[in-house]
Amino acid sequence: MARFPETTLSKSDEAANEVAREKGRTFLHAILCEIMDHPSDISVTYTVGDRTTIYKVDCHPKSLGQLIGSKGKNISGIRAVISAMMARKGIRAIVEIPYIEQD
Repeated sequence: MARFPETTLSKSDEAANEVAREKGRTFLHAILCEIMDHPSDISVTYTVGDRTTIYKVDCHPKSLGQLIGSKGKNISGIRAVISAMMARKGIRAIVEIPYIEQD
């Protein structure tokens, strides 16, 4: 198992990363508001792990199909854009969507 060397970021680097994460969150929220029927029910939060930022999307259950898109094309495109945007800042990003059980 390969181990990566621990990196310590200066406070200015940490602040820059936090600004980048927040920009990613607002960008993701703006995209979702434009493509979904219930924009008032959309919320995007993020958590920061060791090397990964996880964006969690919560939305209206009836809008989940619009989020995923036909054959997953919408969510795949959104994930690609957010991942590329954050990779330019050296941050690994994942977009999680809600799991809603069918009755």
